[in-house]
Amino acid sequence: MPFIVSIVGYKKSGKTTLVEQIIRILKSKGYTLGVLKYTGEGLPDELKGKDTTKFRAAGADTVGLCGEDHFSLSKAGGHPALPLDRLAAFFFPEADLVVTEGFKKQNFPKIALLSEGQEEKLLAEVQGVVLATVGPRPFRDDLPHFQAEEADRIVEMLEKRFLKERREPRIRVWLDGERIPMKDFVQDIIIQGIMGMLGTLRGFIPARRVDITLVPHEPSTDGKPGEND
Repeated sequence: MPFIVSIVGYKKSGKTTLVEQIIRILKSKGYTLGVLKYTGEGLPDELKGKDTTKFRAAGADTVGLCGEDHFSLSKAGGHPALPLDRLAAFFFPEADLVVTEGFKKQNFPKIALLSEGQEEKLLAEVQGVVLATVGPRPFRDDLPHFQAEEADRIVEMLEKRFLKERREPRIRVWLDGERIPMKDFVQDIIIQGIMGMLGTLRGFIPARRVDITLVPHEPSTDGKPGEND
């Protein structure tokens, strides 16, 4: 699952501008990103008479609408919103990082944009670890603090603490000396499968590193292809 960081703050605090800057810097470094924005104002009303409206009126709890390059999902009133980790795993399985604008109440790491006179109120509302604050002046001595124009330093902090390790592959595969690149989710599938099978073997013990050499086709002694080739 990608790492999730939420940019939180009140209206006009600069959240959107900071998210844009973070995206540009991380993309220039080769990262794959997803973005989610929270709105408390509700989504535009569905058009009367449209099929999705009819499905909702008929009693469907959740209605989805998808096309070639888009997908939307609406839930009936009274049904809780999907948690961020499920949204990220479903929509951004290959992302290194998902940046959200908002989502103060979800329990994921936050960067808080401070508004003068409302610093304490904001930090009291936030759930999850606050990684840093952003604003004209620091509010808490125990938190790293950045100015609004220091998006590059914020990205540096995220890289050092969370992203560098994710970029190091957990599994490396060479085919006849040629390295095969793999996405994080493919690495996870292979590692879980191999470790699951190894765990059934007598003498298996948990290890920090596992080395495996595979010879898919046993060579024949005369240099001709083997009977399984």
